[in-house]
Amino acid sequence: MLLLEDKLINALIKIVKQDSIPALGCTEPISVALAGAATREHITGEVENIEVIVSKNIFKNGKFVIIPNTNRWGLDLAAALGILGGYKEKGLMVLSEIDERIIEDAEMLIENNKIKVEYVENVPDVFVKIIVTTINEQIEVVLKDSHEHIETVKVDGETIFQNEIEDGNRQACSFLKRLTFRELRDICENIPIEQLKFIEIGIEMNSKAAEKGLSWDEGAGIGATLKRLQKRGMISNEAPTEARILTAAAADIRMGGGNCPIMTSAGSGNQGLGVVLPIVVVAEEEGIEGEKLLRAVFFAHVINRYVKIYTGKLSAMCGCAIAAGIGASAGITWLLGGDDSQIEGACQNMLANLTGMICDGAKETCSLKLSTSAEEAVISAYLAMENVIVKPNIGIIGYTIEDTIRNLGVLCIEGLPYMDSAIIKILENVQ
Repeated sequence: MLLLEDKLINALIKIVKQDSIPALGCTEPISVALAGAATREHITGEVENIEVIVSKNIFKNGKFVIIPNTNRWGLDLAAALGILGGYKEKGLMVLSEIDERIIEDAEMLIENNKIKVEYVENVPDVFVKIIVTTINEQIEVVLKDSHEHIETVKVDGETIFQNEIEDGNRQACSFLKRLTFRELRDICENIPIEQLKFIEIGIEMNSKAAEKGLSWDEGAGIGATLKRLQKRGMISNEAPTEARILTAAAADIRMGGGNCPIMTSAGSGNQGLGVVLPIVVVAEEEGIEGEKLLRAVFFAHVINRYVKIYTGKLSAMCGCAIAAGIGASAGITWLLGGDDSQIEGACQNMLANLTGMICDGAKETCSLKLSTSAEEAVISAYLAMENVIVKPNIGIIGYTIEDTIRNLGVLCIEGLPYMDSAIIKILENVQ
């Protein structure tokens, strides 16, 4: 039995660590930049043209979000920056060293019509293929399944690098489906605390992003404005509002192109903010720190990933609402001493409330959706602690939280197959 528990602990830690990594900028255009950077070391001649082929979800989320340090957007720009000045060894921090000269050179490629961007059907949610043709060679890079996972590199048709995600890794994630919230909570409670020290890094990184966002004078400015309203007494200074303010501020600087790395959750930067910051706010309000805070955040990461197994890494619904917010609410309720029925009830409250919030692409106003999800995560937890929980088996809400999440998966995968296409149609008409 002890051996089985150790195996489950190690599997959970591996999953969370893989999906909780530093990232600079929105992960969809950054994944395009990363694929571009993987071509650079093989380029020996002048670039003649660049093809960027992506999934609908990558296309949608890369259309209008500002790329760090550029005050500009576009998957064509992301690809060019990666090719000209990205460092693939830095992963999702690939653009951390670009400068104005690289930006100017990238824009020149675009102006000369050397870059073509298109999306394709019937590929994984996370899919990027970049083909760079020079006067000397043709390089093809495929990034697939995960925002930082480069699967193949080909030069003139010859595969020189291949790293497919092992079935064991896929199985490691799918085993979550066989576990209940109660079992996951029990495992999280029994992980040796020294194995959760990496959670501290994410807490510090995302808290710093929120602090910087409050004084950042670019981007949407939602967090900073909410803070001013709070100081003027127009909105409260209680935990739900504070969670809203801090997550908005962090998203403002991240989505507005600021040079501010954050820690992701389930491969998403905004979800990393949405998982971590509401729990930190409640912990500070309640005077809770140390081991309990680390376990609460880890538990929230696990629940976020659990939901994404059913809904997909990217979907037509806002992951901050239906995944990160669920994780945060579970973590907060556990932090407050809630029992299993209250933990599950908080998540049921969230899904009864925010299911249906669409994802219409990554952009500055994501801070509005993220901050709404963060505030509601806190409120849902407080309601559950008072035993105010939505009735089961009504609408999409099932008898158990696991049933509800399965229903959510049906809604995302089967019920909204044309939503992304409709959103993209709208985005393509925006000038």
